[in-house]
Amino acid sequence: MCGISGFFSQPPIDEAAQIPKLEKMRAALAHRGPDGSGITTFRHAALVHNRLAIIDLDGGAQPLSGASGDTSIVFNGEIYNYRELRASLKHYPFRTHSDTEVLLALYETEGTAGWRRLRGMYAFALWDNALQKGFLVRDPMGIKPLFYAQVGDRLLFASEAKGILAYTNEVSLDPEALHQLLNFRYVTGNASLFRGVRQLPPAGMIAWDRDQVDFSGITPAPAPLERELGITFRTAVERHLVSDVPVGCFLSGGIDSALVAKLAADRIRISSYTLEVGDDPGEADNAQETARWLAISNQRAPFALDDPIAMHRELVWHLETPKVNALQGAMLAAFTARHVKVALSGLGGDELFFGYNAHRLLWLAQIAGRLLPFGANRLLALAAGKRKAGSAPWTETERTVRMLETLPDWARVYGLLRNVWDAPTLRRTIYGERMRDQRLPDSFQWLTGAFPRGKDAVAAMAEFELKNKLVNDLLWQEDRVSMRVGLETRVPFLDWDLAQWALHRPRSDLMPWGRRKFRLRQFAATQLPPAILQRPKSGFQMDIVAAAHGILKPVFAEYLSDERLRRHRLFNPAFVHSIRRLPPSKGLRWHYFLLYLMAQSHIFLEEFDAG
Repeated sequence: MCGISGFFSQPPIDEAAQIPKLEKMRAALAHRGPDGSGITTFRHAALVHNRLAIIDLDGGAQPLSGASGDTSIVFNGEIYNYRELRASLKHYPFRTHSDTEVLLALYETEGTAGWRRLRGMYAFALWDNALQKGFLVRDPMGIKPLFYAQVGDRLLFASEAKGILAYTNEVSLDPEALHQLLNFRYVTGNASLFRGVRQLPPAGMIAWDRDQVDFSGITPAPAPLERELGITFRTAVERHLVSDVPVGCFLSGGIDSALVAKLAADRIRISSYTLEVGDDPGEADNAQETARWLAISNQRAPFALDDPIAMHRELVWHLETPKVNALQGAMLAAFTARHVKVALSGLGGDELFFGYNAHRLLWLAQIAGRLLPFGANRLLALAAGKRKAGSAPWTETERTVRMLETLPDWARVYGLLRNVWDAPTLRRTIYGERMRDQRLPDSFQWLTGAFPRGKDAVAAMAEFELKNKLVNDLLWQEDRVSMRVGLETRVPFLDWDLAQWALHRPRSDLMPWGRRKFRLRQFAATQLPPAILQRPKSGFQMDIVAAAHGILKPVFAEYLSDERLRRHRLFNPAFVHSIRRLPPSKGLRWHYFLLYLMAQSHIFLEEFDAG
């Protein structure tokens, strides 16, 4: 796990003039590579690397050159099958024991087609000096980030947007991306919050030369779909244990992290780490009980902050976007990094095996849509009543009414289920003049275009979230909060073979009759005791209403102050004040999450001077 940056340049570069700028790129991503760094320049390219050493601690320094002397690479991630690939390249004169060199060997012997054989998480830049050609590649699940920007006659790239911004010194907020973020709680598509800076999509590849830039992709070699789930899952976890440093795991009270920990503990001695937060007050106790059953050590940390304001300023700088659920991940990563350098996560299980409450709710809505007589949904919506005078806008009742009204428009129903709110009246209520003056996209229209059609609504939701929410929300924050503290987080559920096993099965097989995680639970029953399997689902999230009046109170007071609201002009002070004056209530969760995003948006503007 590392940080990469650099550029491909149409005109020849002046090395003396470029080195100071490249040093700025390296410094901007120093947190991603506390174990070393390097810069290599060519006539038409520059490669910059910050290293977190996990494999081949002594020989894996980068930028790394291939045996031919013509190719060089900077790489972020891990190739879990690198030993098998190395063994298959019998005639290649390897000089290190790193997985990075395998990427070079595959290219030099098989061309870009060799990268189809990769199993891992990765983002890399390769420069072929003989052909004067550069490549940018991102893994097919979108686990590792890679940003790029065309600036004049150069194509800049970096693991984080701040690496690009360090080179250009031109920073401006993209209001369209912010509007989408405030609706979906993540930046949508391949955008970032910085105007002109975009992400390479999952499985994406850019092939650059001085005449053109080609956008294409790398499709991994087919997965062995005929295997049983247990064999595929166990193989995935075993792959993710490849390391030259100790490996730990995050542990909650649920089955996803318990399964990962169990299969890992079958192979190595592993430790687990828990944060005392979650929907269930007994979450940390449940995790400790799981650890006792697995006979592994468990250490737990309290959900407490010494300086919430300083923490959020640092967190937003690392995230490069507001996030509603990154704080607890950052606290867990920081605690875990004090003990190990690599941690396994249970992320991805809900997405692949239909584990969210929202999956069941949409399944029920789909049944209701089939059973209700024509027009009955609109009659039910009218019967649901109107909002009481003086109450907050966009209540849970209002969202339920809108869902009933729009059946069976599944893209819109899904958006309402996930709290998308975009409407002219709410824009006027929520936004300040700076946002109201912009031509903003219609969030529901974007969702309709991106939502899969012609299939089971729940399967469509899962496919959409795998490509969007998982990549731009959950994996984005998992990468940033762990790299902030020099921790490599691995996600065995998103192993290509395991993911393909799940994606090639119908929803009715994985979630028959609305039974969430049915197939996964079948396998889990062979590995875990009933006490773990019978626990109710608990999300790894904080009680936002209680937090707004507790641990987050200083952040709200500082960054939603009248002075901040007037200075930045993004949000309507009347809306902010009206919500903060209401007594705390669980019915205000959406409103407080929105206020939390607003406060972080102000932090974003100030930390990046993007005003």
